Amino acid sequence: MAGSAFTFFHAKVSKSTFLGLLWTFTCTSFLFVLFRVVVRYGSFKRLYLDDFFVLLAWAIMLTTAIIWQIEGQVLYEMYAISEGKQPYTPDILPKFGKFMRFVAPLTILFYSGLWCVKFSFLAFFYRLGSKVKSHRIWWYVVLFCTVAVWMASVADIDYRCSFGGLEYTMTQCSNLYHVHFENRTFWANCAGDVVTDLMILSIPVLILWKTRITFTKKLILLSVFSVTIIVMAIAIIRVVVNTSLDEPVDISWLYLWSFIEMGTAIIISCVASFRQLFVTSQNQHLFGKVAYHPPNNPLLNSMRNGYRRTQSGPGVEGDGSSQRSGNAPKILPLDLVHVRNEFDVESAPASRNHSREDPWN
Repeated sequence: MAGSAFTFFHAKVSKSTFLGLLWTFTCTSFLFVLFRVVVRYGSFKRLYLDDFFVLLAWAIMLTTAIIWQIEGQVLYEMYAISEGKQPYTPDILPKFGKFMRFVAPLTILFYSGLWCVKFSFLAFFYRLGSKVKSHRIWWYVVLFCTVAVWMASVADIDYRCSFGGLEYTMTQCSNLYHVHFENRTFWANCAGDVVTDLMILSIPVLILWKTRITFTKKLILLSVFSVTIIVMAIAIIRVVVNTSLDEPVDISWLYLWSFIEMGTAIIISCVASFRQLFVTSQNQHLFGKVAYHPPNNPLLNSMRNGYRRTQSGPGVEGDGSSQRSGNAPKILPLDLVHVRNEFDVESAPASRNHSREDPWN
């Protein structure tokens, strides 16, 4: 990326458009993050790890926007000089050398912010509490791959073209070798970005596959998480519209798409993160923690209601005190009981003692 800053072409996006879109996505994503925090805190009276990852991602985005607002001006001065719109001045080269020292840190911030969104999704899925061993193992596999790809994306940055000094940047970074290296790393990092997104998306897909909810609800939930495909599409577009194997990229155009991708990722993470989406109208948890709800069977309902009336009605000595003390035996729903023989069961006062040898007397 650093080498591409020296071979100047006509800027694909004007400075006003670049900064305008940069701050538009920064402010829009902030509104979604604020909405997420308000809803989460209002619902659960606390924030979770996935919320803090999103907050960190937005803080990184804001930091990057501020750096571009302050230091990115010199890039457009170089474009203007290259296009003959502005006369060359001796102080432009030291400014350009200073700007180049920000290129590698800006790239690190971009990947770190984008990966914070990925870690937010991973933390969210982990917090839902799947007890299935295969799901847990796959979650750790996805986490390992996600961390590994982030480390590789940060490691393959051409640091010498950013920190090697103005002379090295001027003489070496526009060579075809550096251009090929940087463009290949763009494609490799894009592939890692998309693959990790697909792996993360596979986690809720695996969970929904065996969940006992209606097919319609499965489709609704899958569609919510499938919006992450938009981020994958932008990641691919970011590289396709910027990269030709033998030509350096336009830094402003590349970072414009970087901001679009990061802002979109933050917005989607806020839309698709609410725990309420994982709970059905019957309070059935997608990970198998299901609250019991009696089936709507008229015969069983009449039997159940009659049995409850015999337990709570008048004339049953000791029943009231048992309920007040909170020691009443728990009643197992009849539809969960399977018997092979029929018995007459009656309630007895708590004060009576029956012999263990003759429990049915």
